[in-house]
Amino acid sequence: MALIKCPECGTEVSDLAESCPKCAYPIAGGGTSQAHSGKIQTIEKTGKFLKLQLLISALLFILGFIVMSAKINGGSQWAALFVVIGLIWHIMVRFKIWWHHG
Repeated sequence: MALIKCPECGTEVSDLAESCPKCAYPIAGGGTSQAHSGKIQTIEKTGKFLKLQLLISALLFILGFIVMSAKINGGSQWAALFVVIGLIWHIMVRFKIWWHHG
């Protein structure tokens, strides 16, 4: 058993490992003639900033929907605006995530 450098991230990995423990790049026995046998793993990483935007937009939508459902006086116009903004924001962030991983 020897340590080799991952071609993707440069981390030292055992030549017997199936994939890099840091970036999940498939090692396949250190580049020998062995096949992967169908065990390639794809990991999509969504940034924390986009996840935070998804959370805030969903909370804005839910808050607006709750206020609209409660029929609080004077708040229904703002609640409707929150629902629309939250929904549009959520769709835009989902599109950014799709575009980044697509």
